[in-house]
Amino acid sequence: MGFLFTSKKKEKLVAIFDIGSGSVGGALVSIPFDKKSLPTIIKSTRTDIVTRKEVDFNLFLKDMILSLGFASKSLSESRLGAPDEIICVLASPWYISETRLIKMSKEHSFAFTKKVVDELLTKELSSLNTLYKNKYGDIESKPEVIEHPIVGVSLNGYHVDEPLGKKTNSIEINMIISLTPKICLDKIKDTISKSFHSTPISFSSFIVASYISVRDKYMNQDSYLLLDIGGEVTDVGIISRGVLKDSISFPYGKKTLFRDICNKLKVEPRDAHEIFSLFNKETLSEKEKEKLIPILESIKKSWGGSFRECINALPRTLTLPNVMFLTIDSDIKEWFVKVINNEEYIQSMVPNKKFTLVTLDGPEFLNMCNVKSGTCDPFLMIESINVMRKMEMYD
Repeated sequence: MGFLFTSKKKEKLVAIFDIGSGSVGGALVSIPFDKKSLPTIIKSTRTDIVTRKEVDFNLFLKDMILSLGFASKSLSESRLGAPDEIICVLASPWYISETRLIKMSKEHSFAFTKKVVDELLTKELSSLNTLYKNKYGDIESKPEVIEHPIVGVSLNGYHVDEPLGKKTNSIEINMIISLTPKICLDKIKDTISKSFHSTPISFSSFIVASYISVRDKYMNQDSYLLLDIGGEVTDVGIISRGVLKDSISFPYGKKTLFRDICNKLKVEPRDAHEIFSLFNKETLSEKEKEKLIPILESIKKSWGGSFRECINALPRTLTLPNVMFLTIDSDIKEWFVKVINNEEYIQSMVPNKKFTLVTLDGPEFLNMCNVKSGTCDPFLMIESINVMRKMEMYD
């Protein structure tokens, strides 16, 4: 008599690609089905996107795709197994986000059910698709919806964490809709498919991933700013009473900083990086420092001015929180932290003029995400946590 042994997979292998404007990161992540266990990054890689003296979007897209190809090939050649799923997390400018408030009310009370939510979301997305079809037609650059998570629900005017099944007369649903040009999605899929054949690929945005991870890590904070200083773009998200209310961007980032140094000092990108590094280490010669300091002051004013405009564009009904969480590359972190902490505009706007800046460097997430090898890449850790949370939601 024979015995039939069956085994059930204890985890899912997911490939995550962090597609930013300064670099492309990749990771193979083991996502456990046991909710008490942690996701584990078992392999990670990161490839810089080349810095050019002038901005040309078509060339920028080609450079990003080239870096994505290197990251994808690196994960594929690690021979650690074929991923069950591939998730691409896009940062600006590869996507845009829109915050939507969906409202519904009735004279008599009704139950908040999945069917009600699905009908409201279908109607909202249909309206959005019609709007963009009329605006863009069928051209390759027409935006496509890549995700539309619900980030908050209020019943009868009160925020509710677990609304399903509850009776109400009115519903307010806060939703974030992220969109990406079709041509960008197609190029990303084609590039990854060269290394990982026939593996399903889905997309999401970094603003939503960072919101989920920070919300779960810092549960004592219900109102704060999310600031992501990328290669070409700075993103700002505002969370009020636990809900991501709005996000806005402006075109200034790490590459802009080095591009300005290149143009003002008439040097190559590699030299600009070296000069900036020596300045931060306080080993730059006095002669070179005299040339660089006025340039950095100009950059500080330019970035600070754009940031103030960004904050002023947020809804007036929202109070600027006392806490800001920052994601940024390590080589420019120290300088930008000083800029933000010395930004008098921020201090004057927050309640009691007490402002706290928290940098997200990676190690703080080690109780939520394991790293088997390599560095604690904060972007890939944040995205791994977000993937785990999504799996828990749909279990």
